[in-house]
Amino acid sequence: MEIRFRFGRGEELKFISHLDILRLFERAFKRAGIQVAHSEGFNPRPRIVFAQPMPLGLTSEGEFADVELDGYIDTAGFIQRMNSSLPAGINVIEAKVKNRKSNLMGIIDAAHYRISVKAVNMPDIGYAVSSTVNSSEIYVIKKTKSGEKEVDIRPFIYELSAEKDGHTGIFNVILGAGQDNNIRPELFIEGVSKASNTPFSILAMHRIMLYCSKKKADPAPLTAGKVWITPMDDSLL
Repeated sequence: MEIRFRFGRGEELKFISHLDILRLFERAFKRAGIQVAHSEGFNPRPRIVFAQPMPLGLTSEGEFADVELDGYIDTAGFIQRMNSSLPAGINVIEAKVKNRKSNLMGIIDAAHYRISVKAVNMPDIGYAVSSTVNSSEIYVIKKTKSGEKEVDIRPFIYELSAEKDGHTGIFNVILGAGQDNNIRPELFIEGVSKASNTPFSILAMHRIMLYCSKKKADPAPLTAGKVWITPMDDSLL
């Protein structure tokens, strides 16, 4: 059987790498007595697939993974046994049985972030939102496997709002997170700073959710107003 589950990462573990997260789950499955299926060949690997690697320094409540098991376990038991075996700072939030053969990494279109930035006045952060939304293009330098290149991130800023919490400004933003349009929070802040001519420095980053779109077949860039669904939607399981 195969299970798709959502998990979160807290302050305690926000600076561990994606590889460490994978190893952490491998150990937790063993402690929980949950038998994970393995690939064949000379170097068998556990059949666990994560939706996206988590950037260092990011907390989250919206991470997803698929795991193939040898044997059956109900989802309530899966959650209970995993949370009893995972360390503080990471927890399984929900789980569902998966029946479709689909690539979890391939269905992610967007990510919802809450990004706290250093001491700004509300007029400043409000202007940053309006100048970003009204910009037709925002070019920044993005690092890729083949080197650095200039990219326009504006088409992949799907929804944006801001609020103030004391002396902290908070951007709530949905950004592209697909295989060809992945915009990291740091790159977004660089773009907002450039569009508004206002330097912002990041205090904290929190990923609220990863999303898919019901119009995945539409090749045009997504825009505000599209219906977002999570990887736990029954239509994707």
